[in-house]
Amino acid sequence: MTRRFEELTAIARKDDSASLSREECLEATRAFSEERRAAIRRRHAEGESGSNVVRMISETADEILRGVFQFGMAVLCIPRAVTSRICLCALGGYGRAEMSPCSDLDVCLLYDGKLDEPIKQLNSFLVPFLWDSGFVVGYGIRSIKENKQLAKEDMNAFTSFLEARIVCGDSTVFARMKLFIQELKAGPLAKRFVEQKVHDRFDALPEEQTDIFNPQPNIKENAGGLRDFHTALWLLMMSHDVDSLDEAVAQGLLTPEEQLEFAEALEFIWRIRNELHFQAGSAEDLLTFKWQKHVAKAFDYESAHQSNILQFMQEYYAAASKLRRFLSIVVRICNFPFPTDAIDRDDDSPRGFIIQDGQLFVGLQDANWFAHTPARLMEIYWRCARHQVQLSRYSERLVVANLHLVNDTFRSSDLVRRFFLALCSLPFQAGKALRQAAASGLLPNYIPEYGEIRGVIRYEDFHHYPVDEHTLLAVEALGKLPEMEGGAVGRCLREALENLSDPYILVMAILFHDLGKAAGEIHAAESVIRSRAICQRIGLPEEDAERIAFLVEHHMLMNNISQFRDTDDEDILEQFSETVKTEQRLRALFLLSFCDLYAVGPNVWSEWKGALLLQLYLRTVKRLLGRVESFDEEYWNSPKAVAIREGVPSGLQEQVESHLKGLGQRYFMAFGPEQVAIHLECIAEAQQTGLAVRCSENPMNGLSEMVICTRDRHGLFFQIAGTFSSQLIDVNSAALFTRPDGFVVDCFTVNDARQHRPLTRAQVKSVERLLGEVLLDGKSIQEYVERSRHRLFALLQPRIPVQTRIDFDNHSSRQQTVIDIQTGDRTGLLYDITRAIAEANLDIATARIVTDARRVRDSFYVSGVSGKVIEESEQEAVRRMIHQAIHPAPVFTETEGGTR
Repeated sequence: MTRRFEELTAIARKDDSASLSREECLEATRAFSEERRAAIRRRHAEGESGSNVVRMISETADEILRGVFQFGMAVLCIPRAVTSRICLCALGGYGRAEMSPCSDLDVCLLYDGKLDEPIKQLNSFLVPFLWDSGFVVGYGIRSIKENKQLAKEDMNAFTSFLEARIVCGDSTVFARMKLFIQELKAGPLAKRFVEQKVHDRFDALPEEQTDIFNPQPNIKENAGGLRDFHTALWLLMMSHDVDSLDEAVAQGLLTPEEQLEFAEALEFIWRIRNELHFQAGSAEDLLTFKWQKHVAKAFDYESAHQSNILQFMQEYYAAASKLRRFLSIVVRICNFPFPTDAIDRDDDSPRGFIIQDGQLFVGLQDANWFAHTPARLMEIYWRCARHQVQLSRYSERLVVANLHLVNDTFRSSDLVRRFFLALCSLPFQAGKALRQAAASGLLPNYIPEYGEIRGVIRYEDFHHYPVDEHTLLAVEALGKLPEMEGGAVGRCLREALENLSDPYILVMAILFHDLGKAAGEIHAAESVIRSRAICQRIGLPEEDAERIAFLVEHHMLMNNISQFRDTDDEDILEQFSETVKTEQRLRALFLLSFCDLYAVGPNVWSEWKGALLLQLYLRTVKRLLGRVESFDEEYWNSPKAVAIREGVPSGLQEQVESHLKGLGQRYFMAFGPEQVAIHLECIAEAQQTGLAVRCSENPMNGLSEMVICTRDRHGLFFQIAGTFSSQLIDVNSAALFTRPDGFVVDCFTVNDARQHRPLTRAQVKSVERLLGEVLLDGKSIQEYVERSRHRLFALLQPRIPVQTRIDFDNHSSRQQTVIDIQTGDRTGLLYDITRAIAEANLDIATARIVTDARRVRDSFYVSGVSGKVIEESEQEAVRRMIHQAIHPAPVFTETEGGTR
């Protein structure tokens, strides 16, 4: 009968001469590990807390490590005296007793004195035994002296030793090493440690991990992940000798409420990580769409239906935001201690305001400071905006402790309103101050409607962020205007803001524009209702409430027209002008549209989108001022036109004017002199050879910009899109222009669908070769697309679950029907849509292609043999064809990766 692990461990501990074989010990260890692991997994499946699971796994590892240590001593007959010079230390997550199911077992065999033969023998036994037992082992053997040297030289090693604990062996040996670590903590290394850890989490974090709201986050390394929590504790260990949330509360660094908030967030993310590890059977930390579906179902979010996955992710993002906030609080605690000298006092402020080290301190030594004058709760954020400082940690805690003062009387207070309007009248600084007010809880208490959108995600509206985060980012976008590089868009936005009579109207409209999303996706009308209620409650004049309501009601209008409609159409301009009526309204809507679009998601704003928005703005300004637009000789000889003419080769200079006039104002505004020069060279080449392709990398957004020039023809768009699809290239946006002579200048932003990077030179050559075969030699693009799908398993389903909508608009254009399509993004989507349109015998005159936050909204201006698509039966047939193209029957193996 095989003896159990516990029995063998007891024998090895008591009897040095016991007859134990490595094979028997290994078999028993494996069985014990599997038994314990299965029991812990059952506990997890039954709803055990994340902290208990990682603690149980760590305790099991402790028990196994102690047993293996005893096995080594017994099997090798090592004298017990050796144990007075050695110990086994747990490091990393194991040292914190936070082992997830597939975490590495980080262990150090620490010895004192000489590395003699018995220690070498024990080391040679431990390492392969632990590997053979099923652990992924991070193992080291070092003397105390070596550990000391390593701790001084290597910051990562020092961090590991900082949270080390002894598992077995001599405690004196371990104490000598920990004593040296304590000495380093009190020395000059401490400052360097804090700076390095803060730099690692805020400045050096890889770009793909900086976004808390990443659609597929790494729950360990991403901003808001477990590493944020670990880093915060490391900083507290160094600065205040604190190694737990309980101790942070005991020292007064956190409130009990904050402790509960952060502990709940940590529990949730630990549970997610445990589920991923158990299910994957490996150290899986990437919460992909596939795993989101699985975890949502495992955690009883009713089903893996889209809405329940969304609810799960809302809770994940809320937890991640809390862990990020915990780290931010700790950074402030470490970098900005309680003030000792009152310097930089705000001269025109009453006593009680101190600005020091870029922070505002209030109510020092007076716990009732806010109770004396509750309006100070709003005043301090106005002062933060005015002086461009951050509210100190001490002051923020005082605010939280006094939020009970924010009642109906406070909300209707004239003085509070004055401070709030004064804050909103500083558009460049308002965003950061409002973010601080939101973090402390003042903003959602003063405006309860804002509290209702906290953490709410609406994937259908193409926004990457939860509604509250999008709102704050939109207000903060105003602060980006002074930093925007030279160019017509940035200049006109700054001029519009400078000439805005009451900037607080704009800031409040931005703050209120999406409040209706708390009730559902169709939100504009509900947002107006809520904004009016707020204005009435705080006592805003009716005229101001009307101005805010207008901006809130129409906050999507300008972006919808500029991004998805042809603003060269005079009917579109006339309708829009009749809506805005005044130049002041137009300025405010222009700025609101910029802020709303800028805050949709990372890298969503682009020069091209800005040019489209600016064209609508400028043409509407002229209409409102009664000026008739005429693109006369003066216009085409503007400084920009001259720069374009001077930038092209001498043989093409005479073609500049006809080229610009032929493609219109939208083209003229969208491209700079260098780009126009490239386009003219492409046209010249295409006129000779039939096709020209140019590709360059845009370092600002990590995409490739590709220009394709050829003669227009039926189905051209879907043939180009099919070429990209066959090469597994994503199309992120497209700008299509056709000259009067029939040659097209089609401009695309693209990237590699698998690696999410710009195209290589080889990929560009492949695209150029394939375009030649299809466009010039007449080969079928469909064969290439099918071949690539079979070979590379391109995605046939959207990566983000978005309900598909296909709408027909016969009002925006006199000649064409506009087909608006909204859906989730995937590889080859643009090709499938445009092919379906071509197969419906419709010609695409122009298109607006927009991919934001991995969701798609495309608008196609189409016409058939008899003109517009008017009959409902014909529309339904086309809708069916497009929908089937977007959602084909799944034939191929699904993989992760790739979008359009």
